Amino acid sequence: MNTWRNLPGKALVSLLALDPRLRARGERAAAVLSPEEKRLFSGMDRYDRAHSLAVASRLRDDPLLYRAALLHDCGKLTEELDLKVRWAYTFLEVFAPRLLSRVAARVEREAHGQDVLERMRSLTPGWRRGIYVQLHHGEVAAALLERAGSDVELVRLVRDHQREPRDERARRLREMDDAL
Repeated sequence: MNTWRNLPGKALVSLLALDPRLRARGERAAAVLSPEEKRLFSGMDRYDRAHSLAVASRLRDDPLLYRAALLHDCGKLTEELDLKVRWAYTFLEVFAPRLLSRVAARVEREAHGQDVLERMRSLTPGWRRGIYVQLHHGEVAAALLERAGSDVELVRLVRDHQREPRDERARRLREMDDAL
């Protein structure tokens, strides 16, 4: 995803994240989620909740897509992905994509385990784990949603939201996510 292409969307979401009514808007929107899904949504940082609410507001016509939009970034675990790592990742994505590829490859080589959460936890807390979470946040979110008992199609949409869309629902989620 080209960060320059969606700067207007990022600016809009940044303003929405400053809205003092964000928590109340999130609580109203999360009424469609299960208790465990609500916990995951509420655990997201302000920017990710504002982003997810903005994406979901454009997908209201499909209840499953609406839920997927609310939860698609819940894998960006705030305790693992701090602001410094996010900024560094975005800086590298924009100004040094080859370096980002090398850093990502190094992190991938260092991660070990059977599943995405085990591989994440195998990395020392800090920037390596943060880069891993940024790279795999869809898979992390899907693993958390599976544990929460979410339905299979919701888990698939969230897991694959950064990948090439396989169907119309996935295409719509990816398009709205990329726009904002």
